[in-house]
Amino acid sequence: MTKRIGDRISVEDKDGATTIVISPLRVWWKEMLLTIWVSGFTFVGLFMIYMLASGFAGLNYEGAPTEKQVDNQFIYSIIFLGFWSYFEYKTLKSLLWYRFGKELILIDTDGFSLKKSILSYGKANRYFFENMKEFHQAKEEPTSFGNFFENAYWSLGTDALVFTYNKKGKSFGRRVDPKNGKLLLNLIDDRVKKRIKKRKK
Repeated sequence: MTKRIGDRISVEDKDGATTIVISPLRVWWKEMLLTIWVSGFTFVGLFMIYMLASGFAGLNYEGAPTEKQVDNQFIYSIIFLGFWSYFEYKTLKSLLWYRFGKELILIDTDGFSLKKSILSYGKANRYFFENMKEFHQAKEEPTSFGNFFENAYWSLGTDALVFTYNKKGKSFGRRVDPKNGKLLLNLIDDRVKKRIKKRKK
């Protein structure tokens, strides 16, 4: 039987294992605006690549462009495309995440598997109970520029839940609110204890 925590988290206990699925936070009008923005931004970048490849022959200079004018346009285009590539990657990945992404968590008798996938693509990481500790909610810093930047809708968003594995911090629960994050932590803690107890029998 599938249980739910809020609108985005589903939990299913089956065959001695617990499967948790965390869906992205979707806001239809923001997603629509992001789609339009990504489409326009992609067109601009591809046009700049075309202009760079064609040697800027299509630009409206008075007479034939000078070597200096072409060099200046080349430098400007390289700088622009550097910034464009970064934001194109970030926004396109975010758009694909909102439409086709999810976080998959599997808790069985041996450990905890975590996978962040888009269209089923993504690497599943395995964590064993004996090396895991200190599950807690990530500390929010609402006045931090970095936090604001990472939680803008065109970004993937920050993870709400954290644990330590082999002295290294690991995180999951992208954009999960504090209330549901606490409920999810309680559920994970309960299932982990049950699986460890079952393994010892």
